[in-house]
Amino acid sequence: MLGGEKMTKNSKPERAKREIDLDLVAKIVMVLSIIGIVVTTIMIFTPPISSEDYAELALLTYDPATEEYRADNYPTSVDYNQTAGLSEGISLSFMLSNYYNIAKFYEVRLKIGLYNVVISEDTPGSNTSTYFYQEHWKQKVLAYEQIWGPSQQTNVTFNFNSDIITKLGLESNGYKLIFELWEWNSNLDDFDYTGIFVYLTSFKLNLV
Repeated sequence: MLGGEKMTKNSKPERAKREIDLDLVAKIVMVLSIIGIVVTTIMIFTPPISSEDYAELALLTYDPATEEYRADNYPTSVDYNQTAGLSEGISLSFMLSNYYNIAKFYEVRLKIGLYNVVISEDTPGSNTSTYFYQEHWKQKVLAYEQIWGPSQQTNVTFNFNSDIITKLGLESNGYKLIFELWEWNSNLDDFDYTGIFVYLTSFKLNLV
């Protein structure tokens, strides 16, 4: 399942949280417009509400047969070798758009959590509730109306390893694969959570 949230600059309206069935996601058609990505069947990424300043984060898969990135065919499980303490590779890609009227320094963070971990516009994955996959965190400065990806630069291939299992445990109901958007805050001299996120949920490990 895939879910996510996109926030505007000036407000944080209440939004219905989405848990999308992958069988339905497979039927999604992406339509590009001036406001970003709109899905004809299901809204994956909420459009901005009464604001010209916003950012968008999309989660995609790559189809080598057509050499296209698509909003479907999301992975639902992976084989995990208990002896080696390592799974097969999981490949996803993201696309990030900056529609703020200034350049922004962004960081996209990959985190792993249990299927029921709460991620919201106000609550990113914490170091206690999620595994920080820091080697796959990606940074880039984006100018106004600049779009980053999908491309080799925004492709992410990662594994479940023994460190993740030690931290989170084995969960029969699955895990959340979370991508969060952070931006540089000069006042904090650090990155700050934007409230924008996408994730796959109920991702299963097949123990072998």
